[in-house]
Amino acid sequence: MSPHVRRSTRTGTPSRARTKVLVGGSAINASDLKGLREAWRQRQLVLFLGAGVSMPYGLPSWKDLVLELLFEQAQHTRRLGGLWPHYRRGVASWMSDYFDYDPLVLARMVERDLAQRLASGGTRGGRAVKNHFMERLRAHLYANHREIQGKTTLKAVAQLIAKNNKQSGVDAVVTFNFDDLLERELRRRRVRVHSVVSGERQQGAGLRVIHAHGYVPKVGPLDRTNVVFTEPDYHRLTESLFHWSLSEVVERLRKNTVLFIGLSMSDPSLRRLLDASRNTDIPPHWQVQKLHEIRDHEMLEAMAEVERRARRHAQLLGTGFDERKRPMQLEDAVRAALRQADTYDREVFESMGVKTIWVDRFDDVPLVIDAIARK
Repeated sequence: MSPHVRRSTRTGTPSRARTKVLVGGSAINASDLKGLREAWRQRQLVLFLGAGVSMPYGLPSWKDLVLELLFEQAQHTRRLGGLWPHYRRGVASWMSDYFDYDPLVLARMVERDLAQRLASGGTRGGRAVKNHFMERLRAHLYANHREIQGKTTLKAVAQLIAKNNKQSGVDAVVTFNFDDLLERELRRRRVRVHSVVSGERQQGAGLRVIHAHGYVPKVGPLDRTNVVFTEPDYHRLTESLFHWSLSEVVERLRKNTVLFIGLSMSDPSLRRLLDASRNTDIPPHWQVQKLHEIRDHEMLEAMAEVERRARRHAQLLGTGFDERKRPMQLEDAVRAALRQADTYDREVFESMGVKTIWVDRFDDVPLVIDAIARK
């Protein structure tokens, strides 16, 4: 890494902009990296992991996992069952977006439909239904799982944990993923790990990996009890004052420095807990996010959509549309909107106690993690 100082373009003197360090191709605030290093040295660092850590391995996002189950369910419906499979998959995805269905609601319908079909086929008993649902969930979760030879965020996380000692390191991991990819990656490095999957007192040595939304290992027994997948599951989680996973999350937010990795931070429950846990004006936590960007072909689509909406707005107001303000102004407007989105995200999360480390590309995320334990 090579640190550099931004200088004012008008005076040539150091500006008030923070000192930056170069990590890969991304310039990040030196103070952010210093804060994470200090937490690691004091063994106060806790990692919160989301779907972005597992998706490079072929695992679906939570919404895509729901859609895969919905697609499987659709083949048994009277209206969609006769469609060619690719069309059935496309229609299921289109329905979700067009009608703005909440994936939680869709998951609820999928499990309910599965229970009804098993009952009509002569299968009785809640345990059998739950077991079958969990097996289908696991099958779709790992359907496209693949190993990756190169550097990944998951490997960087495992390598950081492998550097733990009695005085410094990662104190615990809270994952919102069902999978066991981290546990297997840690065991490859001979790191002792203890998966926490319920509020029951559990015996086990090693790093605690807390599965806040449930645990669905690739092999081994399955338990529907603590899996948060459908709308009723989510209601039980958010309405309980003493749910074990909420207690774990709140305790870490209040007592540790948290680094959020691979999370969109859009979960309203997590945002509520961040607000409730904050007890200082200084943001105590960090997240790593990629700067918003748009590809060339997407830029053309975005420009066309902006122009369409601008014309529509002018029509509603009864004003003329200035044909001269195209296309350069349109492209400038879209790029300005992307930078404004960066600003909005940063300010929103700072208000919840989370500072943002921006990277220019996803490949730099593992390098940021690597830099935490570097002197």
